Amino acid sequence: MRIAVATQEDPFYLPPALDALCEARRDVVAIVILPAFNEGRLDTARRLYEFYGPVDFVRLAARFGGAKVADRVNRLWPLTRPYSAGDVARRHGVSAYHPAKINAPEFVQVLREEIRPDLLVSIAASQILRRQVLDIPRLGCINLHSAPLPRYQGMMPNFWTMVHGEPEAAVTVHEMVDKLDAGDIIVQRPVPIRPRDSLHDLMVRSKVVGVQALLDAIAQIEQGTAQRRPMDPSQATYFSFPKRPDAERLRRSGRALL
Repeated sequence: MRIAVATQEDPFYLPPALDALCEARRDVVAIVILPAFNEGRLDTARRLYEFYGPVDFVRLAARFGGAKVADRVNRLWPLTRPYSAGDVARRHGVSAYHPAKINAPEFVQVLREEIRPDLLVSIAASQILRRQVLDIPRLGCINLHSAPLPRYQGMMPNFWTMVHGEPEAAVTVHEMVDKLDAGDIIVQRPVPIRPRDSLHDLMVRSKVVGVQALLDAIAQIEQGTAQRRPMDPSQATYFSFPKRPDAERLRRSGRALL
Protein backbone atom coordinates (compact mmCIF):
# COMPACT_ATOMS: atom_id res chain seq x y z
CA MET A 1 0.00 0.00 0.00
CA ARG A 2 1.12 3.55 -0.75
CA ILE A 3 0.33 5.99 2.06
CA ALA A 4 0.53 9.78 1.79
CA VAL A 5 0.33 12.00 4.88
CA ALA A 6 -1.01 15.55 4.88
CA THR A 7 0.14 17.67 7.83
CA GLN A 8 1.71 21.01 8.76
CA GLU A 9 4.93 22.16 10.39
CA ASP A 10 4.79 22.18 14.17
CA PRO A 11 7.88 21.56 16.32
CA PHE A 12 6.05 20.40 19.44
CA TYR A 13 3.43 17.72 18.82
CA LEU A 14 3.39 16.52 15.23
CA PRO A 15 6.99 15.39 14.48
CA PRO A 16 7.02 12.59 17.11
CA ALA A 17 3.66 11.34 15.82
CA LEU A 18 4.82 11.43 12.20
CA ASP A 19 8.06 9.71 13.17
CA ALA A 20 6.18 6.90 14.93
CA LEU A 21 3.85 6.46 11.96
CA CYS A 22 6.72 6.29 9.45
CA GLU A 23 8.64 3.89 11.69
CA ALA A 24 5.67 1.52 11.89
CA ARG A 25 4.52 1.88 8.27
CA ARG A 26 7.34 1.65 5.78
CA ASP A 27 4.82 2.22 3.00
CA VAL A 28 4.49 5.95 3.72
CA VAL A 29 5.68 7.39 0.40
CA ALA A 30 4.96 11.12 0.81
CA ILE A 31 4.51 13.79 3.47
CA VAL A 32 2.59 16.83 2.26
CA ILE A 33 3.52 19.77 4.50
CA LEU A 34 1.00 22.63 4.42
CA PRO A 35 1.38 26.15 5.85
CA ALA A 36 0.74 26.19 9.61
CA PHE A 37 -2.77 27.43 10.50
CA ASN A 38 -3.02 28.21 6.77
CA GLU A 39 -1.76 31.73 7.51
CA GLY A 40 1.48 33.74 7.68
CA ARG A 41 3.91 33.54 10.61
CA LEU A 42 3.03 37.01 11.90
CA ASP A 43 -0.68 36.18 11.94
CA THR A 44 0.08 32.90 13.72
CA ALA A 45 2.20 34.75 16.31
CA ARG A 46 -0.63 37.22 16.94
CA ARG A 47 -3.13 34.40 17.32
CA LEU A 48 -0.93 32.54 19.81
CA TYR A 49 -0.13 35.72 21.78
CA GLU A 50 -3.81 36.48 22.08
CA PHE A 51 -4.43 32.98 23.41
CA TYR A 52 -1.42 32.39 25.69
CA GLY A 53 -0.86 35.89 27.03
CA PRO A 54 2.57 37.54 27.44
CA VAL A 55 4.17 35.17 29.98
CA ASP A 56 3.25 31.87 28.40
CA PHE A 57 3.85 33.32 24.94
CA VAL A 58 7.46 34.10 25.91
CA ARG A 59 7.85 30.57 27.27
CA LEU A 60 6.37 29.16 24.06
CA ALA A 61 8.65 31.34 21.94
CA ALA A 62 11.69 30.09 23.88
CA ARG A 63 10.65 26.50 23.28
CA PHE A 64 10.07 27.29 19.61
CA GLY A 65 13.55 28.82 19.31
CA GLY A 66 15.14 25.79 20.95
CA ALA A 67 13.25 23.47 18.63
CA LYS A 68 14.42 25.43 15.58
CA VAL A 69 18.05 25.20 16.74
CA ALA A 70 17.67 21.46 17.33
CA ASP A 71 16.10 21.04 13.90
CA ARG A 72 19.07 22.76 12.23
CA VAL A 73 21.51 20.58 14.16
CA ASN A 74 19.56 17.48 13.20
CA ARG A 75 19.98 18.34 9.52
CA LEU A 76 23.70 17.75 9.97
CA TRP A 77 23.41 14.82 12.38
CA PRO A 78 20.23 13.46 14.02
CA LEU A 79 21.16 13.99 17.67
CA THR A 80 17.64 14.48 19.05
CA ARG A 81 14.11 13.49 18.17
CA PRO A 82 12.81 15.19 15.03
CA TYR A 83 11.43 18.70 15.43
CA SER A 84 9.93 19.14 11.98
CA ALA A 85 7.93 17.18 9.44
CA GLY A 86 10.74 17.79 6.97
CA ASP A 87 13.23 16.10 9.28
CA VAL A 88 10.91 13.10 9.66
CA ALA A 89 10.77 12.81 5.88
CA ARG A 90 14.59 12.95 5.62
CA ARG A 91 15.14 10.32 8.31
CA HIS A 92 12.78 7.85 6.68
CA GLY A 93 13.65 8.57 3.06
CA VAL A 94 10.12 9.84 2.35
CA SER A 95 9.45 12.48 -0.31
CA ALA A 96 8.31 15.81 1.15
CA TYR A 97 6.04 18.24 -0.70
CA HIS A 98 5.29 21.85 0.28
CA PRO A 99 2.28 23.07 -1.74
CA ALA A 100 0.76 26.39 -0.78
CA LYS A 101 -2.69 24.87 -1.41
CA ILE A 102 -3.34 21.15 -1.45
CA ASN A 103 -6.45 21.60 -3.63
CA ALA A 104 -4.66 23.62 -6.33
CA PRO A 105 -4.97 21.95 -9.76
CA GLU A 106 -1.20 21.71 -10.20
CA PHE A 107 -0.75 19.84 -6.92
CA VAL A 108 -3.79 17.63 -7.51
CA GLN A 109 -1.99 16.52 -10.66
CA VAL A 110 1.17 15.75 -8.66
CA LEU A 111 -0.88 13.81 -6.15
CA ARG A 112 -2.61 11.80 -8.86
CA GLU A 113 0.31 11.14 -11.21
CA GLU A 114 3.44 11.21 -9.01
CA ILE A 115 2.49 10.34 -5.43
CA ARG A 116 -0.34 7.95 -6.39
CA PRO A 117 -1.52 7.18 -2.85
CA ASP A 118 -3.77 4.24 -2.04
CA LEU A 119 -4.62 5.96 1.25
CA LEU A 120 -4.24 9.57 2.36
CA VAL A 121 -3.87 10.25 6.09
CA SER A 122 -4.48 13.72 7.56
CA ILE A 123 -2.70 14.56 10.81
CA ALA A 124 -3.54 18.18 11.63
CA ALA A 125 -3.67 19.19 7.97
CA SER A 126 -4.33 22.93 7.96
CA GLN A 127 -6.56 22.96 4.88
CA ILE A 128 -9.88 21.30 4.07
CA LEU A 129 -9.44 18.61 1.42
CA ARG A 130 -11.87 19.09 -1.43
CA ARG A 131 -13.48 16.46 -3.61
CA GLN A 132 -10.73 16.58 -6.26
CA VAL A 133 -8.26 15.38 -3.60
CA LEU A 134 -10.57 13.06 -1.67
CA ASP A 135 -11.38 11.08 -4.81
CA ILE A 136 -7.75 10.22 -5.65
CA PRO A 137 -6.78 7.46 -3.14
CA ARG A 138 -8.50 4.17 -3.98
CA LEU A 139 -8.89 3.37 -0.25
CA GLY A 140 -10.03 6.87 0.63
CA CYS A 141 -8.79 9.54 3.04
CA ILE A 142 -8.80 9.37 6.84
CA ASN A 143 -8.25 12.01 9.49
CA LEU A 144 -7.00 11.91 13.08
CA HIS A 145 -8.98 14.24 15.36
CA SER A 146 -8.18 14.65 19.06
CA ALA A 147 -11.74 14.53 20.36
CA PRO A 148 -14.70 12.16 20.81
CA LEU A 149 -16.41 13.04 17.54
CA PRO A 150 -19.03 14.11 16.72
CA ARG A 151 -18.55 16.21 19.86
CA TYR A 152 -15.78 18.83 19.84
CA GLN A 153 -15.47 19.32 16.12
CA GLY A 154 -13.25 22.20 14.98
CA MET A 155 -10.03 23.63 16.37
CA MET A 156 -8.03 22.88 19.53
CA PRO A 157 -10.33 20.05 20.71
CA ASN A 158 -7.98 19.09 23.56
CA PHE A 159 -8.39 22.57 25.02
CA TRP A 160 -12.18 22.54 24.85
CA THR A 161 -12.38 19.03 26.30
CA MET A 162 -10.22 20.12 29.24
CA VAL A 163 -11.87 23.50 29.86
CA HIS A 164 -15.29 21.86 29.99
CA GLY A 165 -14.11 19.51 32.72
CA GLU A 166 -14.59 16.28 30.78
CA PRO A 167 -13.44 13.18 32.72
CA GLU A 168 -11.41 12.03 29.71
CA ALA A 169 -10.49 13.08 26.22
CA ALA A 170 -10.47 10.89 23.11
CA VAL A 171 -9.02 10.48 19.66
CA THR A 172 -11.07 9.63 16.59
CA VAL A 173 -9.96 8.29 13.22
CA HIS A 174 -12.67 8.93 10.66
CA GLU A 175 -13.20 8.99 6.93
CA MET A 176 -12.87 12.37 5.29
CA VAL A 177 -15.80 13.82 3.36
CA ASP A 178 -16.60 17.25 1.97
CA LYS A 179 -17.93 18.40 5.34
CA LEU A 180 -15.39 19.02 8.12
CA ASP A 181 -15.11 16.31 10.82
CA ALA A 182 -18.21 14.52 9.56
CA GLY A 183 -17.16 11.22 7.93
CA ASP A 184 -17.81 7.77 9.35
CA ILE A 185 -15.84 6.77 12.45
CA ILE A 186 -13.37 3.90 12.05
CA VAL A 187 -11.53 3.91 15.40
CA GLN A 188 -12.15 5.87 18.59
CA ARG A 189 -10.05 5.57 21.74
CA PRO A 190 -10.17 7.28 25.15
CA VAL A 191 -7.32 9.47 26.38
CA PRO A 192 -7.06 9.91 30.16
CA ILE A 193 -6.95 13.41 31.64
CA ARG A 194 -4.85 13.23 34.80
CA PRO A 195 -5.28 15.55 37.81
CA ARG A 196 -2.03 17.46 37.25
CA ASP A 197 -2.17 17.56 33.45
CA SER A 198 -1.52 20.82 31.62
CA LEU A 199 -2.96 21.39 28.16
CA HIS A 200 0.50 20.57 26.79
CA ASP A 201 0.52 17.23 28.63
CA LEU A 202 -2.86 16.27 27.20
CA MET A 203 -1.88 17.26 23.67
CA VAL A 204 1.28 15.13 23.85
CA ARG A 205 -0.62 12.12 25.20
CA SER A 206 -3.37 12.52 22.60
CA LYS A 207 -0.84 12.30 19.78
CA VAL A 208 0.67 9.12 21.27
CA VAL A 209 -2.73 7.46 21.52
CA GLY A 210 -3.69 8.96 18.18
CA VAL A 211 -0.85 7.23 16.33
CA GLN A 212 -1.88 3.91 17.88
CA ALA A 213 -5.45 4.51 16.69
CA LEU A 214 -4.23 5.47 13.22
CA LEU A 215 -2.15 2.31 12.90
CA ASP A 216 -5.15 0.25 13.95
CA ALA A 217 -7.38 2.00 11.40
CA ILE A 218 -4.84 1.62 8.59
CA ALA A 219 -4.48 -2.10 9.32
CA GLN A 220 -8.26 -2.54 9.28
CA ILE A 221 -8.56 -0.68 5.97
CA GLU A 222 -5.72 -2.72 4.47
CA GLN A 223 -7.32 -5.99 5.55
CA GLY A 224 -10.82 -4.94 4.53
CA THR A 225 -12.17 -5.39 8.08
CA ALA A 226 -12.95 -1.78 9.02
CA GLN A 227 -16.40 -1.41 10.57
CA ARG A 228 -17.44 2.17 9.98
CA ARG A 229 -19.91 3.94 12.26
CA PRO A 230 -21.80 7.02 11.04
CA MET A 231 -21.60 10.10 13.23
CA ASP A 232 -24.80 11.25 14.88
CA PRO A 233 -25.25 14.87 13.74
CA SER A 234 -27.57 15.56 16.65
CA GLN A 235 -24.59 15.11 19.01
CA ALA A 236 -22.26 17.40 17.06
CA THR A 237 -20.67 20.44 18.69
CA TYR A 238 -18.22 22.82 17.03
CA PHE A 239 -15.57 25.08 18.57
CA SER A 240 -13.28 27.65 16.98
CA PHE A 241 -9.77 28.62 18.14
CA PRO A 242 -9.96 29.76 21.80
CA LYS A 243 -9.39 33.35 22.91
CA ARG A 244 -7.65 34.89 25.94
CA PRO A 245 -10.78 34.71 28.17
CA ASP A 246 -11.03 31.00 27.39
CA ALA A 247 -7.41 30.49 28.42
CA GLU A 248 -8.04 32.37 31.68
CA ARG A 249 -11.03 30.13 32.33
CA LEU A 250 -8.77 27.08 32.10
CA ARG A 251 -6.22 28.66 34.43
CA ARG A 252 -8.94 29.44 36.98
CA SER A 253 -9.82 25.76 37.00
CA GLY A 254 -6.28 25.00 38.19
CA ARG A 255 -4.88 23.87 34.84
CA ALA A 256 -1.81 25.30 33.10
CA LEU A 257 -1.45 25.77 29.37
CA LEU A 258 2.23 24.76 29.17
